[in-house]
Amino acid sequence: MHDTRSTMRLTFKYPVYPTKAQDITLFEWLDHLCELQNSARHDRKVAWETEGERVFLNDQQKKLTVAREKYADFRAVPQDMQACALERMDKAFDGFYRRCKNGAAKKGYPRHRKRIKSMTWKLRKHRVKNKSTGEYERVRQNPIRETEWKHDRLKVPKLGEVKIYMHRPLEGDPKEVTLVKKASGWYAHITCELPDTPKVEPTAAIAVDVGTTHYLTTSEGEKEDNPKWYRQAEGLLRKHAKDLSRKKLGSNRRKKQQQKLALHHERTSNRRKDFIGKLVYKLYHHKEKNVLVSENLNTSNMVQNKHLSKSISDASWATFFKWCADIAERDGLHFHQVDPKNTSQTCSSCGKKSVKKLSLGIRTFDCSFCGNSLDRDHNAAINILFRAAAAFRGERWVTPLYEARNKNEARDTGFKHVEQLFLFDAVTSSSL
Repeated sequence: MHDTRSTMRLTFKYPVYPTKAQDITLFEWLDHLCELQNSARHDRKVAWETEGERVFLNDQQKKLTVAREKYADFRAVPQDMQACALERMDKAFDGFYRRCKNGAAKKGYPRHRKRIKSMTWKLRKHRVKNKSTGEYERVRQNPIRETEWKHDRLKVPKLGEVKIYMHRPLEGDPKEVTLVKKASGWYAHITCELPDTPKVEPTAAIAVDVGTTHYLTTSEGEKEDNPKWYRQAEGLLRKHAKDLSRKKLGSNRRKKQQQKLALHHERTSNRRKDFIGKLVYKLYHHKEKNVLVSENLNTSNMVQNKHLSKSISDASWATFFKWCADIAERDGLHFHQVDPKNTSQTCSSCGKKSVKKLSLGIRTFDCSFCGNSLDRDHNAAINILFRAAAAFRGERWVTPLYEARNKNEARDTGFKHVEQLFLFDAVTSSSL
């Protein structure tokens, strides 16, 4: 019977420890796959420039089969990795043609790669006899062999078993494995398929307003300090970059210094990801909220501001929003983004817009109509939650949203104060 249940994919990341001989082989495979991708790109480019025809994935896969029969260096690399490299190039060209069709300003033609740092292979299914029923079933082979020691073993095609540290168990059905080379070593990204988690009923919501002074401010008035990871690492980064500039090109000392610099960047990135992951988990689970609301910010446009570009990039709001959505999907919770227009220029108590536009230097919102005085970011977070409440009353979670502060609507719902509009518990009970 065909399983019609919707599924989601989770990727588990583990450190792997190849031997020196395995490490050399992996680097040779990376060079080969890089040349293969560039050859596939060149093949498509020449076919279009000379004959005006597109080359498809099927055509290049047939050429790969011929090359494997003819050349020994092609046979030395696993065919599954070569097929995934061709699929990666095909995906890049599909995106390019789609952007051309949609008339995007930046078409993004696939570029010639000097190096690649990852290799992927898909896990195939095998016919295995079920001992209880006696029937044959198609089962995907588990890439991990468990041992009694600290390190388990990862099965790599044509390479054998590589040490892997399984600090957490796999969940679901493994689909593909990607080996990634970083400055700190090799890592295995194992993608597994799991059934979707059903969404819970939205009963308790919290909104956040992100910023550069404080990383975020919640609608409950709590603030989270901004660690400013890049600015903390800037001093040592300057020293490493200065030392690198003094090394002779092509020397071993220069390669060692490049490794130091790359490792410093990776550690800064890891600190940022660790902070964001713990913060998202705290907002959902520690505060026992099942709805998280934020602004729908276009960070790619915001970084064009030369005065704020470094601070915005350092905060990595896009990663924060993406992880909020991913964890909500994984755990069956809700994440919604609303239109950020005038959220910091409007009073959360009376709903009137400030007569004078508030600059970023003004950190307190003083309403000239009702006399309400509130922290600027706290006021904006409440307005964000108001807009989400408006969408919830309309039984849809979409943007753009209309203003939720309507005194007549509040009286019709039975609320004494307009501030009660953002309480999802009351909204839920009144809509039933």
